Amino acid sequence: MKIYILIIAIFLSACNSTPKQEVSSLSAKTEEVPTSKKVYFFQHNILPEWTFTTDGGFYADLLQGDLSHLRMAATEVISNDYANGISSEVLKDETSILIKFPKPKAMANCFYILIQKSKEGYNFYTYEKTMKFSDDDPVVGVVGRWSPEGSHANLGGRTYVKASDFVADVLGKNG
Repeated sequence: MKIYILIIAIFLSACNSTPKQEVSSLSAKTEEVPTSKKVYFFQHNILPEWTFTTDGGFYADLLQGDLSHLRMAATEVISNDYANGISSEVLKDETSILIKFPKPKAMANCFYILIQKSKEGYNFYTYEKTMKFSDDDPVVGVVGRWSPEGSHANLGGRTYVKASDFVADVLGKNG
């Protein structure tokens, strides 16, 4: 029993004699989020969410040519210059809206987004920059489709760059 008391006494005195830890006065470094990730977040998280959760409010704003909320969010998330490079166009008897973005610099950032009103709600398509596997690879982008549940389907690589080709591609199959 005396041994146990001795061990506990030694243990407690060791805890008391532990030197205080010095806390560094250097502030924690915060890394700036790369612009491409900000663009991705804006295009692949915010815009699909607005499309599917605003009961048509976001679509109605775009239909009226009101880009104020879109640009305000783009300014807050990315930059004012990027926001000012965004435009939209109402298509096909006001059932589809094309959003045009500044030319993407990184893979998975969008050239365009097409939002189509349907009987069931809305369809959300993207045309995203993709990687080239060789210098002579003709593929420029990938068409994607987002669901209201947040899943993303890859509809395959494409070789075009023009918005009219994207619109014809998507609406030709779904319009």
